[in-house]
Amino acid sequence: MFAILSLLAPVFALLFIGILVERFRLVPPGGAATLNMLVFNLAMPCLIFSSMAVSDPADLARGGYVGGTLAGMFVCCALAHGLVSRGFRSRHAEASIMGVLASFPNTAFMGLPIMISLFPDNHDAVLAATISTVFCLPLLLIGMFVQEWCRNAEGLSRRRLLRKVARTMGRNPILLATLAGAVVCVARLPVPEGALTVCRSLAATATPCALVALGMVLSIQMTSSVRGESHLSWQIPVDLIKLILQPLLTLFALSGLGVSGEWLAMGVILAGMPTGSVAYVLSETYGVAARDASRVILVDTALSVLTIPLMVFLLQRAGIMAGGGL
Repeated sequence: MFAILSLLAPVFALLFIGILVERFRLVPPGGAATLNMLVFNLAMPCLIFSSMAVSDPADLARGGYVGGTLAGMFVCCALAHGLVSRGFRSRHAEASIMGVLASFPNTAFMGLPIMISLFPDNHDAVLAATISTVFCLPLLLIGMFVQEWCRNAEGLSRRRLLRKVARTMGRNPILLATLAGAVVCVARLPVPEGALTVCRSLAATATPCALVALGMVLSIQMTSSVRGESHLSWQIPVDLIKLILQPLLTLFALSGLGVSGEWLAMGVILAGMPTGSVAYVLSETYGVAARDASRVILVDTALSVLTIPLMVFLLQRAGIMAGGGL
C-alpha cells in the first residue's frame, strides 16, 4: 500500500500545488482558464496524437475494452438520471446533468497522469486513457442534446438539434487528435521525426499542467459562491455511483467481455476517476444544477485521494493488476 501511495503522491501533490497557486494568486486572474485551454487545445491532443500515430493498428482493436467502458458509463448515467427524475418522469434537465456527473470520469486531466505513474513506460497506459476519454464524449453529446431539447426556444427539430450539438463536438481538439492519430496509425502514414519531436515536447507538458490546472479550478470552486439550489439527496448518491458503483460495474462488464490483465486493471481504475470538471462547465453553460455539480466534483475529487489507492490495492490483491511500476 505504501508503494502505491508513493507512486500516486506526485499526482496529488501537483493537484495541491494548483490549489495553492490559485489561492495565493501566483498567476494573474484567468490563469486557470488559460492553462486549461493550453492543456485541452494543445498539450493533450499532442500527447494523444504522438502516442497513437506510432501505435500498431492491432493495438486499436479493443472492442471488449470499449464495450465494457461504455456499459459502465451508460448504466451509471441512466441510474442517476432515473433517481433524480423519479423514474424518468420529470426534471429531465437536472437529471441529465446528474447523470453526466455520475458517469463522466476525469480520464484526461487526472486519469492519464495516474496511468502514466502506475504503468511507467507502458504505451498501453496512454492508449487506454485515450480510448476512455474519447468514449466519454457520447455522454456529453447526450447531456448537451437533453439540455438543448429542454430549453428549445427556437423550436428546432430533433435532427437539427442533434446536428447543432454534433458541430460543437466535431470541434473538440481531443476528438480530432484521436481521429488524426488513428488515421495515421491504420494507414501507416510516415510522420516526420521533427514533427513527432515537437508533438512530444508539447505532450510532456500535459501531465503537470493538467494537474495544476485542475487544482486551480477546484480552488476557484471552493472559494466561489455558486448560485442555485443544493440537493444533498442528489449529491450523495451521485458521488457513491461515481466512485464505487462505476468501477465495479466496469470490472464486471470488462471481465464478461474477455478483457483481462493490465487492460482490465486500467479500465477499472479509469472508471473510478472522480467526475471530470467539464461536467460542471456543462451545468454552468445551461444554468442547470450548477451548485450541485460544483459540490459533487469537489467531494468526489477529495474522496478519490482515498478511493484510488484503495482500488489499486484491491486490484493487486485480486491478482488483476501485477503491480505496474510498484
